[in-house]
Amino acid sequence: MNNLKSEFKNFLIEEGYKEIAPSGKPSTVYSYQNGIDFVCEIENITWEKLAEEIDAIVELYGLQGAKSELGAKSHSTVINALKQFKNFINKKQVSKIDNINHKNKTSNEFLKNKLAKNNIPYKVLNNSFYEINIDNNKYLLKCRTYNKNYTFVTKSEIPELSDNILIALVEWQNEQPVSLYLIPTSEWTSGKWNMLKDRDYEGLKSEPEWGIDINQSNKYELNNFQFSKFINTFKEEQNKKIIEEIECSEEKETEKQALIKIRLGHSKLREDVIKAKGECEICGLSHNRLLVASHIKPWAESDNFEKLDSKNILLLCPMHDALFDKGFISFDEHGKILISKELNEEEQALVNINEDSCIDIVSEKQKEYLQYHRNNKFIK
Repeated sequence: MNNLKSEFKNFLIEEGYKEIAPSGKPSTVYSYQNGIDFVCEIENITWEKLAEEIDAIVELYGLQGAKSELGAKSHSTVINALKQFKNFINKKQVSKIDNINHKNKTSNEFLKNKLAKNNIPYKVLNNSFYEINIDNNKYLLKCRTYNKNYTFVTKSEIPELSDNILIALVEWQNEQPVSLYLIPTSEWTSGKWNMLKDRDYEGLKSEPEWGIDINQSNKYELNNFQFSKFINTFKEEQNKKIIEEIECSEEKETEKQALIKIRLGHSKLREDVIKAKGECEICGLSHNRLLVASHIKPWAESDNFEKLDSKNILLLCPMHDALFDKGFISFDEHGKILISKELNEEEQALVNINEDSCIDIVSEKQKEYLQYHRNNKFIK
């Protein structure tokens, strides 16, 4: 049975119409389905086409319509069937709109949760637009729901393409949001992706739009825009900029070390370490502006990964950062402090350290960094 015909049957039953009369013969439901079949045959159209043109058809077969005699066939069964079919289509459209609104609302909540979990500040604008901030870089996001083959954004909403304007595409499966993709709108000009469409619709059939047309042959392209991949790529680019700025500096070595502290002091790396630890790992000082991201394995002796690896960082106050940086203190494999013999008891008291001081070691990798510090920097 035609899907629409079957849905119409269920609608009529829900409305209280009977399938079988007391005599045992087919009743109103059957008659109304036949009435719609009759109109489709006369008009030479499908049920789906009738649904699109139902307002005009009801008027055509109504009392004042050109085909009113046909509408009155079998004691007005045909026109009554058409009117109920119109009610069915209207209800179906309302249900579809409600479902779309529900999905859009859920997609927006999914997006906000993703941003919050990744500590990305955001501001809700309107019409599913967001402003987000990643390491002081602002992006404009447009949230869209993807659960079929085609999704679009009108060009009136996003007239200009930019690396800083993103489509936040929320993928649904089994009536639940499952994945998030961030697609820079500048990618529409790259010509690299079969799924990205630029449509102006000559003759103004529809408003011009930026389309995302996904099918089995190109769905793999979405993997390039996974949310986590976008964030990691962004962080890698920012890390490269930090490293290049410091490495290309013509400052003397002492000034370069100061530059490292300054740049790390404004980096996402320091924010992550502060969020994880919150205070000086030795004395407990918790004033954020007085905490320093201190390298365990020195910057100059680290590769690019190690330079910005959070496991290679201790969060220290300026005094303990200076002691650790110059090798007057270090830590054993259990996190217990090691104090250089060059510091006497009075000096130890002045700088607030003693043999009971210790830190929490977060990973085996951090143990490796501390071993390097003990072997190469610590003044025994």
